[in-house]
Amino acid sequence: MGDQLVLLGLGFVLTTVLGGMLGYLFQRRAWAHQYKTQQHEREREQASKIFEEVSSLLDRRLYRMRLVFWAAKRRAVGGAGDGLAEARERYREVLLIWNDNLNRSSALTQAYFGSGARQRLEELYEDYAAIGRALDQFMRDLGGEAAQEKDAAVRESSAGSRRAVRIPPIGQRLDQLSHQVYLLNLHMLRLLQSGQLGQAAPAEPISSPRRRLLQFGDQGAAVRRLQSALGRSGESPIAVDGLFGRATERALRAFQEAHGLEADGRYGFATRKALPIGADLPLLREGAEGDIVGRLQTVLTEYAPNRWESTPGSADGIFGPATTRAVEAFQEWRGLLIDGVVGPNTWVARLGDDGPTLESAVGTSRVSGQATRTE
Repeated sequence: MGDQLVLLGLGFVLTTVLGGMLGYLFQRRAWAHQYKTQQHEREREQASKIFEEVSSLLDRRLYRMRLVFWAAKRRAVGGAGDGLAEARERYREVLLIWNDNLNRSSALTQAYFGSGARQRLEELYEDYAAIGRALDQFMRDLGGEAAQEKDAAVRESSAGSRRAVRIPPIGQRLDQLSHQVYLLNLHMLRLLQSGQLGQAAPAEPISSPRRRLLQFGDQGAAVRRLQSALGRSGESPIAVDGLFGRATERALRAFQEAHGLEADGRYGFATRKALPIGADLPLLREGAEGDIVGRLQTVLTEYAPNRWESTPGSADGIFGPATTRAVEAFQEWRGLLIDGVVGPNTWVARLGDDGPTLESAVGTSRVSGQATRTE
């Protein structure tokens, strides 16, 4: 009897302890699941706020740019331009908010929607900036801030004698940008719906039909290559600064007219066939070696008489101090920045009033050795 009571008590204790342990384990799992669910909901809620914030700011700037362009367009064709100053001021207000949140928006987009979405957003930033530069130039063409502040009577009286202002294709560019913004919004919404947020967000770049049209306001390596190609084509020398400004537009129009193309000042498919831009020119500085350095030394020696005094001395293919001094002498003779580095502006400089460019004389199509390329 005593043994039965002991066994009964032992069974009761074991059952109670085991049941409590099992209950605790199941409860922990339930708590963990609940915590994970709550954390996911908080992440989803925060991601929704980020999406609304970023999307709203993109749309607001796009809308304000449209209002400025519409007002400027009305004024360009001789209509009332009273709303131009107000539209521009409202655009500036949005631009201040935009600039204040630029880095924050990029960081939050990557944190919640992945590096692919962030990369696409920053590409859109570049498009906004390019169109903004074109819009600013359009405003300057219309007469600047002072002209905008004149009263309607003065503008009407001078409308007949005012120089006609060409209306740039900013409306078309804004339509294309609007479509790109829509595609990014759609991508982010799909990530919200599928729950692919935070660490689960895709890192792959977003495939999208990016424009391959270089035009006023663009900047970067592709514009530098275009400017170099225009210099090789024999058009008026322009600075190879990577900024598609008025000088680049005029040179491109001149090239298009000379080749029977539509002179729209934009580098599109037809112009690309007539003027391929290729890769960046090699960047040569002290320490570079190779056949191209030897040819550079030969050219700097052959064209030096009655132009610049320093020469490399010998065409040994090694970019040393003597070659640096010769490059600096050539840059001084041409009125360039004197840094001893053969970069984009030095390559397109001419060796005489009617002579070839340094690039064409050296022949950079046969690059070899340790010559480096521009970034």
